Amino acid sequence: MAINTENKKTRLDENAEIYSEHKTVSEKEMWKSMDTEEKKKQFKEYYLIPIIVGIIAVGIVGYLIYDAVSGYRDVSFMATIINDEIDSDTLDDFNDDFLNYIGGNPKKDKSDISAGYLLSGGSGSDSVRAAQSLTSYIYAKQLDAMIADEATFDHYASLGCFLDLSELLTNEEYAKYEKYIYYPKLEENVSNVPGSEENDTVRPEKTYPCGIHIGASPVYKKLGGVQPDPVIGIVATSGRRENALKFLKYLFPEEGK
Repeated sequence: MAINTENKKTRLDENAEIYSEHKTVSEKEMWKSMDTEEKKKQFKEYYLIPIIVGIIAVGIVGYLIYDAVSGYRDVSFMATIINDEIDSDTLDDFNDDFLNYIGGNPKKDKSDISAGYLLSGGSGSDSVRAAQSLTSYIYAKQLDAMIADEATFDHYASLGCFLDLSELLTNEEYAKYEKYIYYPKLEENVSNVPGSEENDTVRPEKTYPCGIHIGASPVYKKLGGVQPDPVIGIVATSGRRENALKFLKYLFPEEGK
């Protein structure tokens, strides 16, 4: 059967929308065509919030950078107090006082004497973390002195972690501290501290005068620690031995004169 196509449209009208010219209005042109009220509305709906968020973000980043830079201070002395609990405010005052004693600038320098390193009396995980921290400080040459009970001090002395005071102090200085000098009981079959080959912490063959009992120190007593007569040693890898020696004088003002 033939299909009649005489009256059937086979193409769109010349004025159909598909043939109309499409004009793209730029944002700039659209902005120019708006009156004042329309511009205000457009600004609030599309630009105001992103601008506010951007300003807040820049402010936060700027503050964090400023806080990090302005809060940085060089460590003039670092010591750890092991197996003892001391009030944090008391310890802060102690640090401030010692920094003043050595003539440090509190805006640029700080004394970092900290407690809370529980190698005994705490949980197993706490003890492991504390031991790892101490080893890291010694290896990185950050730790200047260690204060501990005799048993803990003996362990670290067995690892060769402390300087021989008979070699570090002058004869006159040694004589002043002699009544407080401690000779540790060395442990057998103790491995050296990791990295000791590079850091001069080699296991000693016999005991040596590397500790000083500080229970009689009038200054240390003010901390109110539970250890009655702890021992202090100057760490072999210390890079601030001068301030470590000043700390001994600070603890014993009469002997340190």
